[in-house]
Amino acid sequence: MSLRKAFFFSSVFLFASPALAQNARIEAFTYAGSGCPVGTAAGVISPDQKALTIIFDQFEAQAGPGTARAANRSFCQLAVDLRFDPGWQVALFDATYRGFADLEPSVHALHETSYYFSGSPLTSGPVTWSMIGPFTNNFSRTDNFATMVWSECGTVRPLNIKTSLYVTNRMAPLHSGVLTNDTTDVQVSIQYGLAYRRCP
Repeated sequence: MSLRKAFFFSSVFLFASPALAQNARIEAFTYAGSGCPVGTAAGVISPDQKALTIIFDQFEAQAGPGTARAANRSFCQLAVDLRFDPGWQVALFDATYRGFADLEPSVHALHETSYYFSGSPLTSGPVTWSMIGPFTNNFSRTDNFATMVWSECGTVRPLNIKTSLYVTNRMAPLHSGVLTNDTTDVQVSIQYGLAYRRCP
């Protein structure tokens, strides 16, 4: 099954100073994983560098008779390079995923995502969501974080978003199921660093 998937990365900036907000931008991104091998995804950064759209072609997991065990799991990790003025921090506060699941009775699907900044021991997640068949429909889910993980003061490092899909028919070996990640809407809040912690 070949489906086109879209990952939408949008930034919402909440500042005390609009002038500084203009300097916050997405510069580049990379991707890797079993769900997004090299050459199976394409991305475009918007002209104002505030949004990133990536189209995936292979981000799905499936299970069933005749399906290789390796197909049960799939993951994709994005590294998004952000640039913003010193004295500011960035934190992920919301992520919405939309996709499709076709699960026969007793087939189990799991969607899991972790968020972190390169070099930081702090992680938001893993945030998990699961369903058990029978189910055939589109789905939408939102990750909300009770505690936001902020980037370090005085440094700008990539924001990493790792999403994993898992489908198993262990409880019903003769049944099949598939889980896809079609679209993802991610919002980032950038606010003056001194409002949250003292930066050098």
